[in-house]
Amino acid sequence: MNVQIIPFPAAEVGLPEGVESVDEIHSPEMMPNFFNALNMLQQPFEELIEALHQDFVVAGMFLPWATESAAKFGIPQIVFHGTSFFALSAGESLKLYKPWEAIPTQTDGKDSKFVIPGLPDKIEMTMSQLSEDYKGETLFSEINEKVRQSEVNNYGVWINSFYELEPAYADHCPGKKSSASDKSERGKKSTIHERYILNWLDSKEPNSVLYVSFGSISRFSNNQLLEIAMGLEISGCSFIWVVRQMKNDDGQIFFPWGFEERIEGKGLIIRDWAPQVLILDHPAVGGFMTHCGRNSMLEGLSAGVPMITWPMFADQFHNEKFITQVIKTGIRVGFEEYTLWVDVEYASLVKSAKINMVVGQFIGEGEEAKEMRKRAKEMSEMAKRSVEEGGSSYANLTTLIEEMKIFTSKKSKPASKMGSEAITDNQQLHAFLFPVMAQGHMIPTVDIARLFAARGLKSTIICTPLNATSISKTTERDRSSGLDINVQTIPFPAAEVGLPQGIESMDKVTSTEMIPKFLSAIALLQQPFEQLLEEHRPDFVIAGMFLPWTTESAAKFGIPRICFHGTSFFSHSVMESLELYKPYEAISVDADPDSSFVIPGLPDKIEMTMSQLPDHLRGKNVFADMMEKTRESEINSYGVLVNSFYELEPAYAEHYRNTLGRKTWHIGPVSLRNTNAIDKAQRGKKSTIDEHYVLNWLNSKEQNSVLYVSFGSVSRVSNNQLLELAMGLENSGYSFIWVVRQIKTDDEESFLPKDFEERIEGTGLIIRDWAPQVLILDHPAVGGFMTHCGWNSILEGICAGVPMITWPMFAEQFYNEKFVTQVIKTGVPLGAKEYSMWIDAKNVSLVKKETIAMVVSQLMGDGEEAKEMQQRAKEIGEMTKMSVEEGGSSYADLTTLIEEMKVYTKK
Repeated sequence: MNVQIIPFPAAEVGLPEGVESVDEIHSPEMMPNFFNALNMLQQPFEELIEALHQDFVVAGMFLPWATESAAKFGIPQIVFHGTSFFALSAGESLKLYKPWEAIPTQTDGKDSKFVIPGLPDKIEMTMSQLSEDYKGETLFSEINEKVRQSEVNNYGVWINSFYELEPAYADHCPGKKSSASDKSERGKKSTIHERYILNWLDSKEPNSVLYVSFGSISRFSNNQLLEIAMGLEISGCSFIWVVRQMKNDDGQIFFPWGFEERIEGKGLIIRDWAPQVLILDHPAVGGFMTHCGRNSMLEGLSAGVPMITWPMFADQFHNEKFITQVIKTGIRVGFEEYTLWVDVEYASLVKSAKINMVVGQFIGEGEEAKEMRKRAKEMSEMAKRSVEEGGSSYANLTTLIEEMKIFTSKKSKPASKMGSEAITDNQQLHAFLFPVMAQGHMIPTVDIARLFAARGLKSTIICTPLNATSISKTTERDRSSGLDINVQTIPFPAAEVGLPQGIESMDKVTSTEMIPKFLSAIALLQQPFEQLLEEHRPDFVIAGMFLPWTTESAAKFGIPRICFHGTSFFSHSVMESLELYKPYEAISVDADPDSSFVIPGLPDKIEMTMSQLPDHLRGKNVFADMMEKTRESEINSYGVLVNSFYELEPAYAEHYRNTLGRKTWHIGPVSLRNTNAIDKAQRGKKSTIDEHYVLNWLNSKEQNSVLYVSFGSVSRVSNNQLLELAMGLENSGYSFIWVVRQIKTDDEESFLPKDFEERIEGTGLIIRDWAPQVLILDHPAVGGFMTHCGWNSILEGICAGVPMITWPMFAEQFYNEKFVTQVIKTGVPLGAKEYSMWIDAKNVSLVKKETIAMVVSQLMGDGEEAKEMQQRAKEIGEMTKMSVEEGGSSYADLTTLIEEMKVYTKK
């Protein structure tokens, strides 16, 4: 396993130096530049293909040119979206049917609901949750269309999921192949030592801690951070809170006066980055408040931790639907409107009372909370089985590897590498893995690369220099253990697109102005990426969804590109239904934003409101173009890789494969690759808190007593919303871990209520910015997870067997919320009504502290609903473990993928 570096052309697209990932984008103006830079990576990527002669390429969805680049060299390219079968199905349905167009124009549009058609479940969204990208008026509309076309032309799609998690949605996607596939150093370097976090968690009772994290990109306004702080404190729940906020001059975070003193011992705050998998996997973690990013969702699922969902943008509303409606391991708490992370100052506040209510509901002993926890644990066991030998994801990965071997045998290889034109049975396959520059994409892609390397393949991760530093310890540790895993870097063209230096990932994007620049920079990566393809000649490419040009790039070299969205079958199905039927178009533009519509064509009846509709579906933002490119790229790619497992969402796995015609492999939950504490603690960025402290804190808590609150690496909320969340958590009376990220302004701690930290001392743990999420969720003290419904977080909660409180914000998070609350029924929605990008959180309606406290109590209490959710979460958590073991669905799907790549290479 190796890493090849392609310089990121930041300067060429006018981005500042250092901006090489989406989480470094802090304004909408940066997005086109960033995507331009991504496109500029095609040439160096093709040079790598030429030089290295790999057997296949796995490229992220937002590198659609990777399909073309791989095709140039006759290499199969597999696309990696980083989302689920559900999210892909939902997105494809939205694109195909445009159900929102059926909403009368005279109705009040934001909350008007429509059903996403053609899905195994009835999934509803609101107009405000619909991304504007779907309506073709944004930068992401064009990008997503390229991604979609690239996926159609590539070899297949890789899914970070497992068949058992979403079988209906895995089967829902016809025609495309997909695969569902070390904790502390996963992603960036944690800003707190993992030993401290672990010690803190060890001090807590099992399932007593709420882990709060909103991903690497999502941000909140200071007002929302204040609400979160007050909500967590009032809930009385122990918590770990990973805090990220929008940048300002002094880079401080808003907490209520005395907050940290009051919550000492009760709450642990981690600033910026935390070892999420390490935290989520800790037995003290009983809940996960998440932005519903696909990685966070999947990590929560893998840990068997129920979630509190707080989606903001992208597919996060889809993921929220999945968590709250499909697998039912979470509760909604967050935004009702789709809000970009750079616009969070405009997002409606989620008030502390609502946060407190949801945390109390989530962490409590009510029947709903118990049922969510039970379901989350069941999902976790399923996830683990899926990635073990014999599991569905393991088998899918094996099939993909074998197919890449066959594909490689078709190509004429240079004598220096092959010695002949046909690959032998013993010939090592070489996979390129090119994630989107966002922590939610990079972390699972690294896990996928490690999975391949563990199965005897050579894995090369393509990333930019700053992002390479966050994965170096993991890859070095794997190489020292004998795995063939490497990193190739491509310079990020920040300066070229007008971005500041150092912005190389989406979580660094802090304003809407930065988004187009960031997208432009991504587009500029195409040329250096193609240079890598030319140099290394991989056998196939797995590329992230926002690299739609990777389909074209891979095609130039005759390499199959597999797309990785990073979300679920459910979310995929919802997105596709929205694209196809456009049910929201039937709602009047003057309708109430809470007007709902049914998403047509799904296995379940899923409703959304207009305010939950992604912006790109309404054509209002820079993502509309990107999403269209992504969709086209996916259609043209070899297949789709899904980080899920069949047992989790069988109806949606079938729907995505068979109804929508997608070639997919489910190989997840890939976070289960991280089996030891150091892997969990160092997964992603460096945690801002010592993991031993977190574990000791959790060890002091009763089992299932802690709500974990986290909204992913990107999602942010306003300070008013943080204040409501803080008060809501405090008022709930439950222990919690709150991972706090927010929009940076002048006064760091003003979002926390006065004396909040003193009052929650021993009950709440606040983690600022980054936390070891998997480590926390896996702790037996954690009994609930308030989450933004990012797919990684949901899946990590599922793996941990923890029920969830859903708070979707953007992306497919509202879809994921529906999946959790309506399909698998391991979650409770907190009431997020509006789709809001992480940079738009200030404009989102507040979730009040009363609601937060109520929902937390509902999930964490002893009511029948809570007990049922807890039971289901536990059962699904067990399913996750079986899915990745030998004989499990994900293990089998991974085997299928590997074998298919062998066959493809031999042709």
